[in-house]
Amino acid sequence: MSLRVLHIIRSLHRSGAERICLDICNELNTRKDIQVLLISMSDINEYEELTKKIPFKIINSKVFPKIFKKSIIEIDDYKKVIDDFKPNIVHSHLFWSELLSREYSKNEITYVTHCHDNMVELNNISFSTMFNKLKLVRFFEKKWILNKYSNCNNYFLTISKHTQNYFENVLPNSLVSKSKLIPNAIRLQKFQIKSKRSYKLNNSKLKLINIGSFWPKKNQQFLLQVVSKLKSKNIDVELKLLGDGPEKENIINQVKNLNLESSIKILGNVKNVEEELFKSDLYVHSALYEPFGLVLIEAMAAGLPIVTINGKGNSDLITNNFNGFILNNPTVNLFTEKILSIVNSKELYEKFSENASTFSKKFSIENYTDQLIKWYNEIHERGK
Repeated sequence: MSLRVLHIIRSLHRSGAERICLDICNELNTRKDIQVLLISMSDINEYEELTKKIPFKIINSKVFPKIFKKSIIEIDDYKKVIDDFKPNIVHSHLFWSELLSREYSKNEITYVTHCHDNMVELNNISFSTMFNKLKLVRFFEKKWILNKYSNCNNYFLTISKHTQNYFENVLPNSLVSKSKLIPNAIRLQKFQIKSKRSYKLNNSKLKLINIGSFWPKKNQQFLLQVVSKLKSKNIDVELKLLGDGPEKENIINQVKNLNLESSIKILGNVKNVEEELFKSDLYVHSALYEPFGLVLIEAMAAGLPIVTINGKGNSDLITNNFNGFILNNPTVNLFTEKILSIVNSKELYEKFSENASTFSKKFSIENYTDQLIKWYNEIHERGK
């Protein structure tokens, strides 16, 4: 008998959680004895090239808990999908899909919360919460969703040691044992460089790349300062920034103010990210907080050494003097020095590149899906 798996997500903006959700669904769709359906709560779809390959529906349903007004609960579309598809597993991505999918729960369904991040709605509270409107709303949402989790067969899929520790600290004891750590994965064959990278940086332009949405926590302005420092050392450097978001215009203005227009290219969202990685020499990552870091895996698959700030979750991926450098207390000077130490050493560059490529092979979507299906079956059997 086939295992029927429904994935639900709020929208399909071009971002990490959405990408891994789509990669999982596409891989599940190739597997014998698996039926998969992806539903989105929005018609926003920046991944049409991926959704066209899988069963996919858009639903008009939502659940918004309100502390001071009547809560919004509109779930008819969702109920119809559940009743028609009859899933064994409902695998939800991000908080708003958690709320909707747990509002209409059934005893015969096993639920999986994909912990893409440290869900702020579950943060532990303090006395001061009662005097802060936002914290009070978060407290209300936490009580709401924990009640839903307790009333269904709910499990938690964490993506890094950091997220695992977070959920162990914020979940009630009855739910802590129901978590499983499986690091996220990528389609390796898409990002793997065809031949071994060779050192070619002496007397040529240094090509840096960063991929990430333009939000304050991604901290791209730090990289602008790094480029400025490199140029002050007479390094011919180019930095490509890929992504979009509310801080993009601010970054563009900073580039102009620093007179870096000739050295920094802001490309926005790019469909074929791998092509830009193949043309680059080094991957630089400035995020102050990173629950995992799919882009780091992609960059390593392309053979790029990494220089990154320690954003907590990405410490599972980067080891100093193995596949790059991960900095706990970064300054512009230190970050720049680490870049130059790689640039100025053929031996170090090729060592990091080879180790990065080898390390990335642990994160194939095929192996990930094998583990996921095995876990799906285990937890669904427990719930019978």
